[in-house]
Amino acid sequence: FHMMNSEKLGEALELLGCSDLRAELADKRVVTVSSNLFFAPVLAVNPHTPPDAVPGFPELLRNLLRPSEAAARRALDFARSVSWGRDVPVVAIHIRAREEGEDNDDWPTATSPNRGLLEKLAACVQIAVSKEIGSTGGWWPFQSGQWDAYIASTTEAARSAVEETLKSKAPGLRRVLQLKPLLNRRVAQGAEDAMAEALLISRASVLVRLVVGTSGFSTFAYLSNALRIQNEWVASEPSLHRSTAMPNFLVTEDCGPGRCFMAPTDVRMASIGWHGPKYTRRSCGDVVQNVERKGTSQLGCRGLRPVDTTGE
Repeated sequence: FHMMNSEKLGEALELLGCSDLRAELADKRVVTVSSNLFFAPVLAVNPHTPPDAVPGFPELLRNLLRPSEAAARRALDFARSVSWGRDVPVVAIHIRAREEGEDNDDWPTATSPNRGLLEKLAACVQIAVSKEIGSTGGWWPFQSGQWDAYIASTTEAARSAVEETLKSKAPGLRRVLQLKPLLNRRVAQGAEDAMAEALLISRASVLVRLVVGTSGFSTFAYLSNALRIQNEWVASEPSLHRSTAMPNFLVTEDCGPGRCFMAPTDVRMASIGWHGPKYTRRSCGDVVQNVERKGTSQLGCRGLRPVDTTGE
């Protein structure tokens, strides 16, 4: 079913969100579901679904796919070459900027952040460092006050602008790390490099992200967070194992004063309430409202927690 097709969506919401699936599908040997909607939250609110029966997105992803050997080797070789996180923590920064030929409806509005947005990013990074890995109150065991930055971006212009800004405005910054990937994800090498960058970001202490011109979500950021629990590719490097969630900060021109927020790490279902109650209200109630009450449909500024820009 397609999330834009109201009739089919309504049928899917009834089946996945209300019906007793065991009874409904008992005579089927194999069941496949194809959709452009992340529908696990719908299954989770089904009244017939036992509590906690639907895993979170990281667990679902781990059961579905693993990084390729080529991508894992690329990431691991780079991490070893820079002694990733051994002496100082790493703050990952991901910038989603406008790419040539991309469908830009409600997506990035420029190839690089403007000066004002770069200033906000630098301030938010410093807040993240102070709150999460500072020598006072932070959980990271280093006391030097130094940190490394790993910058990833969809455009070289954005990457260079952020690097220049951090080097001039980020106290404690020791090094700027960059994989220098092939940015064309439509070819094999570019796809491998993108996965390698996601794997590296999943090993960071903090992730600060920005979508230029909007508060839109970033599937790359969600992928990086979900890969956090996959440690098989770093089995030979125990120092790179991770087991706890990575703090996420979001910089945006939207959503109010300061423009620096703590953001959820979990994948949220796309907003489909606009179809209206004719299609979302099913036999067990309004399925979309049930999902929203669990907080898994809060896109845009909803669900973000403002961070004090003074750093206090």
